[in-house]
Amino acid sequence: MNLFARLSHAGSEPWLLQGWFPGQSLELAGAFAQGGGLGVLRVPAFPGEGELEAWIEKAKGAGLDLKGLRDRFREVVDQAKQRSVPFLAHGPEPSQRLLECLRSCGIPRLAFVQNPEQAERTAQEGADALVVEGGSDLLERLTEIHRRTGLPLLAEAEKDLDRAKELLRVEGVKGLQLRSPALLHAAATAELPGFVRLAEIPSQVLGEGAAPLPGLKIRNLDIRYPIVQGGMGVGVSWEGLAGAVARTGCVGIVSAIGTGNHYPDMVEQRLGRPFGPDNLNNSEALTLIIKEALRRSEGKGAVGVNILCAIQGYERVVRASVAAGAQLIISGAGLPLALPGYVGDADVALVPIVSSARALGLICKTWQRKFNRLPDAVVLEGPESGGHQGFSAEQIVDADFSLEALLGPVLEERNKWGDFPVIVAGGVWDRADIDRFLAMGAGGVQMATRFIGTLECDAEPAFKEMILQAGKNDIQLVKSPVGMPGRAVVAGLQASILDGTAPKVRCVSDCVTPCEHGAGARAVGYCIADRLEDARSGKKHTGLFFTGSNGWKLKDLISVKELVAEITQDF
Repeated sequence: MNLFARLSHAGSEPWLLQGWFPGQSLELAGAFAQGGGLGVLRVPAFPGEGELEAWIEKAKGAGLDLKGLRDRFREVVDQAKQRSVPFLAHGPEPSQRLLECLRSCGIPRLAFVQNPEQAERTAQEGADALVVEGGSDLLERLTEIHRRTGLPLLAEAEKDLDRAKELLRVEGVKGLQLRSPALLHAAATAELPGFVRLAEIPSQVLGEGAAPLPGLKIRNLDIRYPIVQGGMGVGVSWEGLAGAVARTGCVGIVSAIGTGNHYPDMVEQRLGRPFGPDNLNNSEALTLIIKEALRRSEGKGAVGVNILCAIQGYERVVRASVAAGAQLIISGAGLPLALPGYVGDADVALVPIVSSARALGLICKTWQRKFNRLPDAVVLEGPESGGHQGFSAEQIVDADFSLEALLGPVLEERNKWGDFPVIVAGGVWDRADIDRFLAMGAGGVQMATRFIGTLECDAEPAFKEMILQAGKNDIQLVKSPVGMPGRAVVAGLQASILDGTAPKVRCVSDCVTPCEHGAGARAVGYCIADRLEDARSGKKHTGLFFTGSNGWKLKDLISVKELVAEITQDF
């Protein structure tokens, strides 16, 4: 009898699965297991040699969460078998390579699912128990999933004790995935069966979470967390990522660049590329992306669009975004001095990107004089961000141009015009960074690179793999056709430019005005529209893989919900 069959007959006490990962997650996983619960270790996308073995030894009795694993499938599963790991957890659609390893290993399997269809398919593929993710209709889904599969279920529980008790009364539910230490403490105080032993875990291991973060007010938008997901193009942030981020109570941002690549059947192509700016940055494709992101947001957070001032057809794309229902527009790569005129009376928040107090002052002066309007927020982007920089190569390494140094003068300039929030961007990595910048006066943070390492990120798996496998020295400044430095993973494209084998510059799409119809591309040896699309679609040898300076820190491939829980510490 395997673990889950044994537990389902073990009496009335519920199984309790670890559902959050604080700083000391190894210690928590081991303590969960030793306290009679189901502790779990999150396996990195690309485990280092000997790394996993050490973790299993340190957190004895914990299972392995393989949702983000992208390599060494057989080795990891064999290691789990040799070291008597009690269970393996995975998502509803494990890769074929992983599934083959799981089928033959003999270790009980726990699968995370969201709906009855996923549950039924996963059960047919050999799962022994299911974790059903939360939502307003969780009770109904639990009943339907149990009817279809007959498998023991764990229901995802968050902070509400009464809700947890209600979940445990549903037929087929044998336990809970605990999403917060607060719930564990509350249940232990109420002396619910199974919780008391786990409540003895030291608080420094449980990770009680930091103080609640303030919300973020932008125009008429009240955002639960002061976190904006940076817009990443081509196609790194479309409906999948933006919708998932908004659903967690943050601001999800769709990139307006290269949308014709997302719906190639809708656009005219030449030489396999969208022909001209109307097809590259296609309005109809963008409309579909925005509407789908809004649907996936389930009315939470906010969904906006990032539109580069430098693209050909800027006004058309702005107007299409407004018509599609975008709740805010973030615009940089130049000064968006005409933006309010394109938006008119629409109730859309306008958020320019600046790299200096001087730029903010010019925008405010122009907008107020011409349109009687001021920004609803402003993004201050420092020199540690991914992609194109608003600084010269010399300024990027100058401490006087660090994000910390720039923030004070920008706040002073903002105070001359109003009290709209200043949102800092570029190198923001964790809750400690968020707290530090909020204490300095920022109203929020924008984070892009962290969201590359999510399951919902819209880029192909090979794109994520390039970033997840990059070392610190692999991320460098590169020349760009737009005339400013860009930050990217130095890989096959840069090598091919040096040896003269790079793809020929053809300027099919005519993407950005600074390139001057391909002149800039020919000067640096590559077309940025083509190479960014190659990156999005996972072509490692010809793609340009933009990432922030901290991209080398990405190791895990996790859900947006898990990431937001960690960076807010609101487990």
